[in-house]
Order: sequence, then structure tokens, then C-alpha cells
Amino acid sequence: MNDLQYKLRSQQVLEQFQKFYEEAEELSIKIYGGTVQIFIREKGLSSPIPAPRLSDGTLHYLFLMALLLDPNPPPLLCIEEPEICLHPEILPTLAEMLVDASQRTQLIVTTHSDGLVSALSEYPDVILVCERDDEGSYLHRLDSRELKKGLGKYSLGELWLMGELGGITPPT
Repeated sequence: MNDLQYKLRSQQVLEQFQKFYEEAEELSIKIYGGTVQIFIREKGLSSPIPAPRLSDGTLHYLFLMALLLDPNPPPLLCIEEPEICLHPEILPTLAEMLVDASQRTQLIVTTHSDGLVSALSEYPDVILVCERDDEGSYLHRLDSRELKKGLGKYSLGELWLMGELGGITPPT
């Protein structure tokens, strides 16, 4: 996060964080003797909140911001279940960050979240579904032309849960 504030404008980092934590007024990173400390100042509070007092979801979102907003990321990022600990309302913002990051690096993300899959409904071509049968595992890309009928009535996540996209055993 410290590095990110130097690569991007601090205000840009704060604005992205405020999509998650609206009451945040300041996000500061301090390095003391090799230890990184993160503080959030919330509107109406006189003293900042140190990282150990933040929720798991807040810390996870900060971690995702550090990865996904980096203007010079590594050539490949793999993220397993980025939605863990996050409120479902932030999943569209997370999806935007994932799509934006995919323009700068190859991104492999695994999820079991129908909410995150639904948040990617505008980009069905970027989704690969993993299938497994007696012969092994394989990936297939979603066909946006085939999805047009279903997407009018259902979200991408709902289609996935119904077994229409594969990658899941539909309920019987």
C-alpha cells in the first residue's frame, strides 16, 4: 500500500478505498523500524484506527487494492476467492478492479461466489469454467452469444448456480 501511494496519487487510492469504506477520510501507511503500520482516519473520529482494529474484510480489501491497482504488476497474478470476507455489495467494485487489472497483467481468479460471477455479467467472455469428469479437469470459455437469452432473465451467477454454465452439479 505504501508503494501504491507513491505510484498513484494518494487521493486516487483513498477514493478507491472509500468505495468500500465510505466514512474513511484518510488512509496512511507508516514504516517504523521495518514494520509497516496502516491507519484509517474515519469521519467524526479524532484518532486514527490502526490495522489490528480493522475487520478482516477491510484488511482483505486493502490487500486486493494493493494487488489490483498496481500500475506495474507482475506478468501473472493468481488470486483465490477474492470475495472472502467482503460484503456482497462491494463485489461489483471488486469486479471492476479485476477487469481493470486484467488490462495490465494476466489474471487468474478462482471463485465460488455467484455474486462475483454476476458482477462480471458485462464480461462473460473473460470467464473460464472449470469442469471435471472421469477423464480429468478442463476449462471452457463462456459463449456470450449463447448467453444472451439467459442473461435477459437471469444474472450470470444465477445461470451458473442452475448449472447452465457448467462447473457445478445442478440441484436435483
